[in-house]
Amino acid sequence: MLKSILREPLVHFLVLGGLLFAAWNWLAPQESAGPQAAVITLDQARLDHLQTLWTAQWKRDPSPEDLKAIIDRHLRQEVFYREALRMGLDKDDDIIRTRLAQKMEAVSSDLSMLMQPPTEEQLRAFHAARPDLFTLPQAYAFRQVLYLPTEASDATLEATLASLQGGGAVPSGQRGKLAVPTDWALTPAQALENSFGGGFAESLSELPVGTWSGPVRSGLGQHLVLVTENQSEHLAPFEEVRDFVARQYEYYTVLDAQEQMFRELLDRYEVRFEAEGVPDAVRQEYARP
Repeated sequence: MLKSILREPLVHFLVLGGLLFAAWNWLAPQESAGPQAAVITLDQARLDHLQTLWTAQWKRDPSPEDLKAIIDRHLRQEVFYREALRMGLDKDDDIIRTRLAQKMEAVSSDLSMLMQPPTEEQLRAFHAARPDLFTLPQAYAFRQVLYLPTEASDATLEATLASLQGGGAVPSGQRGKLAVPTDWALTPAQALENSFGGGFAESLSELPVGTWSGPVRSGLGQHLVLVTENQSEHLAPFEEVRDFVARQYEYYTVLDAQEQMFRELLDRYEVRFEAEGVPDAVRQEYARP
């Protein structure tokens, strides 16, 4: 009889469960409830924060039932969070590591915001020191008439060009060909090359301003072109881009603050590379003096 009972799968399950429960209590003994138990405090600031998050998501104030669910969820999360830390489940978790690193970067960003707003002199100095951020590229404004390869005969192009130079209108059949606009406002050369291809933007640099010219080849076909503005690459005047300079100043100040905090914290650690394939430049950068 005893042997048959011991063969039952349910008995095996209960015995195994008992062993696991005993092992758990031995490895992670439970704290007794009472004066010495850990305290979870839900203060008004925390509750207000939870309600604000809930309202932002659902676009209404929580009902009493919603509030109960909010609190239940918070306490459930807090209990599991603390137990996870006690068991060391936060160790070697890439998601947690990434999130904590992001929060630390946010702390350094917040610290940089404690500084005084930049002065006009600081913004002007930043504008002058970072021309790469505020240099406007070569750009063109123009009108164009597109002829596809199948319709771009020399005679047709010459006749249309002569008409346009004489003040004639753009032929109605050529307006909006392939949905390409006839009129182009001031557009950077690289954007034009992306749109037309075939060295079109570079060809515009050779055309006179204010005169119909062509034909100019592109990846779409042949064009007759009237360049109305040829803006060379230049540093944008500070007065015209001041607001943009201020935003960039703030952005790069945050990056500098993060880098400074990283370097100061890094001094507390010794970096050892035990993996193969680490570039020598990287090893030298992080080597202690």
